[in-house]
Amino acid sequence: MSNRRSEPRFPADQPVTVTAIGETAEQSGAGTIIDFSASGIGLEVEFSLSAGAKVRIQWPRGQVLGEVRYCLQKAPTNFRAGVKITEVVALGRITEQSGAA
Repeated sequence: MSNRRSEPRFPADQPVTVTAIGETAEQSGAGTIIDFSASGIGLEVEFSLSAGAKVRIQWPRGQVLGEVRYCLQKAPTNFRAGVKITEVVALGRITEQSGAA
């Protein structure tokens, strides 16, 4: 099986706040960046995100805006989402160590 990705993906363990930006109300909660590339971020979040939804991902020294490509439920309050980055608002370092910014 070949890798279909056009960019390398790097593992991470970065706590973040994920906000779904809807037309009516915003939904926000804790999440973790589990991997990333130059154009996308893999997340674990506590709530479901709809494909196509706009999201803001924030950590102490970074903020990106993106569009949800998919969201799969792994457990009752554990979802795996893929996000295409649409705008980098501020960017600090994403690290492989939990809690580092």
